Amino acid sequence: MRTLRKSGLVLASAVIGLTGVVAGAGTGSAEPRSPFAAQGRHAGLTPAQISGLQKEVDAFIKTSGGKQVALNRVSLSGHSAVTLTAPGESRVRDLAGTKTAKFTPGNCGDKNFCAYQGRNYTGYEFTMWACKVWELPGDGWGRGGSWFNNQSRGTRAVMYGKHMQKVYTTPPAPFGDPHGDWRPVWFIKNC
Repeated sequence: MRTLRKSGLVLASAVIGLTGVVAGAGTGSAEPRSPFAAQGRHAGLTPAQISGLQKEVDAFIKTSGGKQVALNRVSLSGHSAVTLTAPGESRVRDLAGTKTAKFTPGNCGDKNFCAYQGRNYTGYEFTMWACKVWELPGDGWGRGGSWFNNQSRGTRAVMYGKHMQKVYTTPPAPFGDPHGDWRPVWFIKNC
């Protein structure tokens, strides 16, 4: 199992941020070569948005590992995933059309703990469903952020700092915080 490293993810965040700006800027008429391009077309994305999103996913995988499982989703170790926002959008959405459950704030499915890069459940979504300690993908998230604990009723998550010192214990699920702060958080034990 690969452990995420903060230094690589900071670079990935910078690269992703730059490609996201460039991706949304062009009109592009060339057909994207992504094996997931049909998902983007079905979701109403332009060829330039599809191509830009694929570049963001490629950059994320290069620095963080994982396997692309949808146009905007990377599986990390099979028990967690990061979903990226489409160019020009603030919230993640299921471009693969595979989720059928009723969703809570953001896109956090049943029995998951979800961390969002931005406030109000916006930005990249880090979804954890296996019970373990997870490293937050990159200290590039910095200020702001949000989270939603949609695990089994009553389950609490614990957030830890860089040296595994306890920073915060969440209220029992289901519960979320649309105005969190990722600065002191490096790890999350979701259960």
